[in-house]
Amino acid sequence: MVLIVLNINYHPFKEIRYYLDTLISPLYYVSNAPKSSFDSLYEMSKTRETLINENANLHADLLQQKNDLLLLEHLKHENDRLRELLGSPLRHDEQKMAAQVLLIDTDPYIYQFVVNKGKQDGVYVGQPVVDEKGIVGQIYETAQSTSRAILLCDYQHAIPVQVLRNDIGMIAVGNGCSNDLTLEFMPNNVDIKVGDVLVTSGLDGRFPEGYPVAVVSSVKLDITDSTPIISATPTADLKRLRYLLLLWGNQGVKHERS
Repeated sequence: MVLIVLNINYHPFKEIRYYLDTLISPLYYVSNAPKSSFDSLYEMSKTRETLINENANLHADLLQQKNDLLLLEHLKHENDRLRELLGSPLRHDEQKMAAQVLLIDTDPYIYQFVVNKGKQDGVYVGQPVVDEKGIVGQIYETAQSTSRAILLCDYQHAIPVQVLRNDIGMIAVGNGCSNDLTLEFMPNNVDIKVGDVLVTSGLDGRFPEGYPVAVVSSVKLDITDSTPIISATPTADLKRLRYLLLLWGNQGVKHERS
């Protein structure tokens, strides 16, 4: 008790304590340094780990957003194509139905594809198939909910056409999808030139008249008998088949949906 009183009130003790505190104060910092360093390292490690996790999460979010944008662009592109297809000015007064391509044959000698419409939708054999640019082909076989179609460029396909400029008729025959169509059954002195547009003539009772089929790409003469050798490029994009239209032509009246 006496010491405490002396420590508080006796001036010399205050000076001694001051000097002692001054002398040992560096020891406080030294003794506390490992803990401070550990705390700093811990905080730095924790901060770095947090930043790494945040960066990973942001990167994942960015990838997801980019993926969503890609999907949105794809859907927008498909919607634009559908609007273009359904709003095509080919024939607004005819019955038509949109169809989606499910499968395309990869056989180099068979140019056919399958669509998601069949007998239950009123689809019939011989039904015209078009895109927003012109004739694509026709239905070849029908099942209950799907149908198989043959492309305009198939070796087995032929369609009566006429020159839009002068109504001269001929037959456009498939020559494989890596080649242009071949035009047959025309007079030797036929009035036709490169760039002429060929449209359906309607003479087969299957394809409605006036639909674009092809554009003349080459006009030559056979040197042996002077017969014309004429090729034409299809107006439809036969290499980009996704959404198409099925038309109810003259024969379609007999095949109304049941």
